[in-house]
Amino acid sequence: MEAFFTEWVRQEESLVSSLLAAILSNDLAHQSRLVSLAVSHIESFYLHKSRLAEQDVVQAFYPCYLTPFERTFLWLGGFKPSLAFKFIPPEPASSDTIMHLRRSILAEERDMSKQMAALQESLAACELLEAIRIFDHRRNGDNSMERAATEVGDGLRELLASADRLRLCTLRAIMEALVIKPADIAIFVANAMKFHLNVRRFGLQCDNRGD
Repeated sequence: MEAFFTEWVRQEESLVSSLLAAILSNDLAHQSRLVSLAVSHIESFYLHKSRLAEQDVVQAFYPCYLTPFERTFLWLGGFKPSLAFKFIPPEPASSDTIMHLRRSILAEERDMSKQMAALQESLAACELLEAIRIFDHRRNGDNSMERAATEVGDGLRELLASADRLRLCTLRAIMEALVIKPADIAIFVANAMKFHLNVRRFGLQCDNRGD
């Protein structure tokens, strides 16, 4: 996953650079093409992540390929979906729609946080997390610890998949709400990707200073 993520970030940098240039030139047709590429790029990450979760759900939830600074933003294995609303351009034409959408997303986040809290009660010790990882690679145990690990691991996979779906659904819903002014969609997507890249860069810089 680390090699994939490194290349994925490199491609993200290229997309952001192209998208910013299209925004500056006010080339709406090019912006639209680049936004489609950006969404496909984001979807490819979640697809790859879901495959990782099938093999090692703990790694998918707590990615070791992220820096400690990046991990401070983690909520159920990724950014909070509601964070996306901070990247919307000021005074969008569909502000009422966006306000209602934000309330709905926040409600879903609260519900998922409660589900995670319930799962965490089952994670009584670090040994159980390790058992999940071991069992993901063996899949043939039959003692009580492995049965417990299976149940919690499956719960984590289901919750992670739901959280990632909510992240993607939030992205698409905001883009649909901004469709009245297409240029705002490009600005929104560029802002979101720039934020991710800035968090990544700062995390790497912190790591380098610590070496």
